[in-house]
Amino acid sequence: MKPVFSVILFTVSSGAGLGLLALLVLLDLATGGGLRSVHLLAIGVVAMGLVTVGLVSSTFHLANPKNAWRAVTQFKRSWLSREGVFALLLYPAAIGYLGSAWLGLGATLHTVLGLATLVLAWATLFSTGMIYACLKTIPRWHSPLVPLNYMLLGHFSGALLLLAMRALQGGATPRLVWLALAL
Repeated sequence: MKPVFSVILFTVSSGAGLGLLALLVLLDLATGGGLRSVHLLAIGVVAMGLVTVGLVSSTFHLANPKNAWRAVTQFKRSWLSREGVFALLLYPAAIGYLGSAWLGLGATLHTVLGLATLVLAWATLFSTGMIYACLKTIPRWHSPLVPLNYMLLGHFSGALLLLAMRALQGGATPRLVWLALAL
């Protein structure tokens, strides 16, 4: 098997970005908004940048990129469509979440937007895993364990990025090290 570079870039970049974003929200909510807004914003921008790079690279392996908009029209039948819709919905939720921290718009709004961001990041990760699991042409991927594995790998790579960025910010803790090791 010789995968196209854009597929590898998409898989790694978006998985890491979504995992990083999900863990960032969990860390922020677990500490009761204990992250400084500048640190939250910096990590969130990196996470969304990775997601964006991954999604843009995924368009390079479409047969006809100008018809990419059609990928989101089959939500009831297609995991690819679900992934696209969840990813598109993630952007306003994540921007609102990061913006609410930066602008100090209130704990309730911040929490609601954080939970929406978390659920959409997980839904996008799961949908991507299901795309791979539905490929009957690749027997090793055609397994119900693939979505779980993809989510775990996304969270693992996200945990490594979160640990590195928190270390640069002076906020790395042994708990983050153990989280990365556990994942």
